[in-house]
Amino acid sequence: MTGSDQSVVSNQVFWTGLHRVEVIRFAQPVDEEYWVKKLVPDRCLETYTCFDFIEDPKGLKLHHLYVNWKERGAVDYSPLWKAAVNGAQDTHSVPALGTHPNSLPTVGVLWWIAPGESLSFSADVASTLHKRVYGVMPSAAWVRNLPRGAIDCTPLARTNSDARVRTVRVEVGEGDDHGFVELMVGEWVPERFVVVGVSG
Repeated sequence: MTGSDQSVVSNQVFWTGLHRVEVIRFAQPVDEEYWVKKLVPDRCLETYTCFDFIEDPKGLKLHHLYVNWKERGAVDYSPLWKAAVNGAQDTHSVPALGTHPNSLPTVGVLWWIAPGESLSFSADVASTLHKRVYGVMPSAAWVRNLPRGAIDCTPLARTNSDARVRTVRVEVGEGDDHGFVELMVGEWVPERFVVVGVSG
């Protein structure tokens, strides 16, 4: 079965790190197996969930399928920063930045840190994906809270003027792409995620 009579009507990443795609179809259920294979990256399969419902306006039987997963991919942050800086209509949709917006990435890789994975491992894998997608290694990685298990992160001699933001270095990449990202604590990052990108 193909998706020709099924349509994607929304595709978004929420501030919580959840990626949600809504697919609709008239008169028949949406083919869940087809859309999971088509939409969910292999690196996210362990976290996907689906739910569906039928909307029946005037007997049309409009079937909805929501495919959700914890994001591990490229994200465009620029519209979100504009909303945060300009004052979003819905204050629950945009968290406090915790730092100046010019130091935040316009694009980056949002990576869910699975139980048992270290922050340094997740930052390394996310940095490799960043290089593949954007053609450049990231210079920074942001997390909401520095985990207790981040013992392999080396503190830098300097600190930011904002007391809520601590900076450490994490080794990432191999060969020509070997380097470090500065790890920064940012209130805008979802819990259990790391964001890698180029700091402004």
